[in-house]
Amino acid sequence: MKHRHRHSIGRTAMLSTLLAAVALCSTGAVANAVTVPDNIRVALFADLGSRYKSTTPAATLVSESGMQLMMGGTAVAKIAGGQTIRFAVDGYKAKVLETADLTTAISVLKKIQSSSNAVYVTMLMKNGKAVYQVTEGNYASASAASSALAKWNTAAYTLGAQTLTPASVLGPLAVESGPYDSEAAASEAVTKLGNAGLDAFLAYKVSGGMAGYYVRIGQASDATALSAIQLKAAAEGVTSKTPDAASAYVVLRNDMTVNGAQNKPVNLYSVGTAAGTAITAAPSGDAGIQVVERSKQTYRGNIEISVLNNNLAVVNEVDLEQYLYSVVGSEIYSSWPAEAQKAQAVAARTYSLSLGVGFQIANVVDTTLSQVYSGIKGESAQSIAAVKATEGEILTYGGKAISAVFSSNAGGITADNATEIWENVTNYLASAVVSPDSGPQEGKLNWHRVVLENGTTGYIRSDLLRDSGAENEAGIKLFEVTGDGVAVRSSPQILTNVEPVAKLNKGDKVVTLEIVPEYTVYSWIEAPMTPDELLTAINKRAKTAIEGPLRTLEVSQTGPSGRAIEIKANGKVVDVGYPDNLRGALGGIKSTLFKIEETGRISLIQSNGQTTEKTSSSGLQVQGANGVSSVSGNLTVMGADGKLRSVTPEPSFIISGQGYGHGLGMSQWGAKALADQGYDYQSILKYYYKDVTIEKDGN
Repeated sequence: MKHRHRHSIGRTAMLSTLLAAVALCSTGAVANAVTVPDNIRVALFADLGSRYKSTTPAATLVSESGMQLMMGGTAVAKIAGGQTIRFAVDGYKAKVLETADLTTAISVLKKIQSSSNAVYVTMLMKNGKAVYQVTEGNYASASAASSALAKWNTAAYTLGAQTLTPASVLGPLAVESGPYDSEAAASEAVTKLGNAGLDAFLAYKVSGGMAGYYVRIGQASDATALSAIQLKAAAEGVTSKTPDAASAYVVLRNDMTVNGAQNKPVNLYSVGTAAGTAITAAPSGDAGIQVVERSKQTYRGNIEISVLNNNLAVVNEVDLEQYLYSVVGSEIYSSWPAEAQKAQAVAARTYSLSLGVGFQIANVVDTTLSQVYSGIKGESAQSIAAVKATEGEILTYGGKAISAVFSSNAGGITADNATEIWENVTNYLASAVVSPDSGPQEGKLNWHRVVLENGTTGYIRSDLLRDSGAENEAGIKLFEVTGDGVAVRSSPQILTNVEPVAKLNKGDKVVTLEIVPEYTVYSWIEAPMTPDELLTAINKRAKTAIEGPLRTLEVSQTGPSGRAIEIKANGKVVDVGYPDNLRGALGGIKSTLFKIEETGRISLIQSNGQTTEKTSSSGLQVQGANGVSSVSGNLTVMGADGKLRSVTPEPSFIISGQGYGHGLGMSQWGAKALADQGYDYQSILKYYYKDVTIEKDGN
């Protein structure tokens, strides 16, 4: 059964009229006046503070076709096909152990890994033999690393292993020798210095468009230690100097963290923190580059590694159209009509351009904060075809690319940005227009919200109940369960990780409060939330905390589309800034097109016609034949409208709504429905984005 919005009949008629107007106005012509860039920068990991934060201590790359490592556009190293390489920040760290036994080092590594994801085993050749340093962290200062060392340098983590050198703080300070004529010559110097017991590493720099090979000697955390290292290097006949702190460098280390058990070192490139330092991995063929820490996804284009706010930053620089192959394929289903795919391609391309360099070192991120991008695995034949069919096309308003926002499902009606979401005047976003979004309900069964004999409420799927033909003492129809072990669920959906609120057997009787659609992105009901759960969520977002306990919660104001723009808790307005922030403030609900049922609150019409509100805290009571008694359990009451509802002695809140996302701009499910009805992508776009022009790259 297909479930529509309660106003679906009138809105459907309106929709047909509006779409006819759009279709009549659409000429199919595309202007040629804009410039669309060739490439886009996508942040996979970056620390942008409150703007965006997704970090990783290391980035592990591999490409079946091999890679070239570039600094400043100059090749510094070649990586064979299938060879794994890693990147990390050359910062301060705690050296917990130095041992000649790899097995011991790996054991300590695994122990620390239970509490930290930034632990490494580095192999060096010192005094003619291999030694293994176990280090943890990437810290911005020596003092921070020292504090960490105090934690790790205990028997609980070191396992009582003997260490060749005392536990200490390592840092990025080093003296430098070179440049050397070749990488081989620099490597010989590394061996010589290592035989003298010094920590020495090959380093890459670029000057005048030429790659330079250097040796960085030492891992000092202060100037005193650095002076001692320089004297020791001089004693070995190696002239060194303190490098310019502003110079960009990358250090090559032998990392045993990944393949330690197989005694196979992996190249670890430690990136310096000087401004402008970046190393880029460019694929040597068509295989793409896999980023292990990003769910092992493989990406077209280049992967750039740098340091931002003392954290590793990983950016995928890729051809814009190829980026869209993945965005379209990740954002909507490949089975959807071609015209919906094309509409998504134009919207996504436009939105990308409207952001500029919206994320400091990147244009976009790879999450829903921008739009979903999952590399090559997100592509499909349909998404590629849609991007190619609309190549270079964007939506403009007043000659500029619009912020072509879109969401999964508008819940039957689009939002009004000026009042309901981010409170911006965006005339090109269709406000409060009907959107045919009920597609997710197709083929889904209804659910009964039921009351059990003990007053417990929950949901049972309609095919597991039937009319028993009987009524209870109050004349209310009873339904009976048709099988054994039937689950009563907290919301109208099956979640394997959520325990049922009860289980019933064949013949058990229940009262149905209401019949609702199955939980989808179009229509949803969240499980009852406790006052404590909601108060915690609200106060994480509220500018002024609500004093508990939470007794009442209500939608106090709505906008043109019916979305909540204000709520009150305990009778006081909750200020969360933009209305769209209400989604997070209420525990991450799907949209702001919602209502709240307060099961611990009821309005009573007295004999004089006046209405009195009662809550659990105000002493809700029921009068029976034997007098007045306090409510000690859940009640089922019938309202003036003849509908049943459950009343609980303690506050509880059920939030139900429609749609998924902010609801602005194009609804993806709405675009599918329009395409199914035969509308082309231009008509779809001009329905959701008003007074726009579809322009094509003029280059």
